Amino acid sequence: MMINSIRLQNFRNYVDESIHFMPGTNILIGDNGQGKTNIIEGIYYLLTGKSYRVHREQELLRWEQSDFHIYGQFLMNRHKVSLESHYKDKKKMVKINQVACQRLSDFVGTINVIFFSPDDLVMIKGGPAERRRFLDLHIAQMRPGHVSILNAYNKALQQKNALLKSYNDKSFKYSQLQLWNQQIIELGKKIILNRADLTERLQHVVKPIFRNLSSEKETIKIMYYALGKSSVSEAISEFANLLNEKLDQEIERQMILIGPHRDDLQIFLNDKPGRLYASQGQQRSLVLSLKLAELELMRQEKGEYPLLLLDDVLSELDRFRRDYLIKFIESSKIQTLITMTSADNHLDLGTVYFVEKGHIRREA
Repeated sequence: MMINSIRLQNFRNYVDESIHFMPGTNILIGDNGQGKTNIIEGIYYLLTGKSYRVHREQELLRWEQSDFHIYGQFLMNRHKVSLESHYKDKKKMVKINQVACQRLSDFVGTINVIFFSPDDLVMIKGGPAERRRFLDLHIAQMRPGHVSILNAYNKALQQKNALLKSYNDKSFKYSQLQLWNQQIIELGKKIILNRADLTERLQHVVKPIFRNLSSEKETIKIMYYALGKSSVSEAISEFANLLNEKLDQEIERQMILIGPHRDDLQIFLNDKPGRLYASQGQQRSLVLSLKLAELELMRQEKGEYPLLLLDDVLSELDRFRRDYLIKFIESSKIQTLITMTSADNHLDLGTVYFVEKGHIRREA
């Protein structure tokens, strides 16, 4: 998969700017605050429907503007694909080849993307929500129906939460609680199975990658814990019983205490929890190996590599990890967009673009 061009209108600090990319590695160079990361964010938003920096689209608007447009031209299996995202009046419209999509799930996964930045260390040292997000985004790109399942599950959670908070009201009906529980079980099982399947496939691919990254001195293991259990089949079979067991506590605390929205992906370094025992450098190796494993899984399933976005990553990696990543990119011929504040010794990696005050200039 490959991006040919991107056009940003009223997005972040861009008034109306277009950039044409080349196959292989594209390097975006600029001082902080000039807009190079905004290009990466715009592409990521166009392909996933979400920003990795903010939760509200309002924050993506250029100052004092009411709408933004992002247009992209791509190649997928040698076929041209155009994507468009338009945000206005708190509403989002997306198009594929100029045809409007009714649901975001019809759009996500058209062109696959992997994003990596220094902030991704939160996958190791952060809370379970970050690791669930990692799994769900990958699944959503491979199986768009996962987005609809997640949305339906979250709506069921909201309804059940509202019902729990109304327990002391005369309008409360116990039968409604059971009805929402049934939906949570039905949808939750699908989420658990999707995440567990991805975890198993990732484990097979990430092991040799991490072994090479650690010079065969260390090991990685990832395990998905569903409903607090390491056995997914056990969690699935006991889901209904576990919900019933927690019901009194949920009513008392007026909150949902069990479900895949509380699950975790455990990442182990040498059989010990990485978030507790991994050094900063080891955490980078763990995250980098998982990102490269994602690339390989997408290639296996789609027949070609996704687009790779690296935001200020090379400066954060030591020489060994940096060289490993560069060698991986070059040998696999993945189209990659890299941001950096200075070229240093990386100008020979690919096509160079200079970004300054919301304008882009390709090196002659």
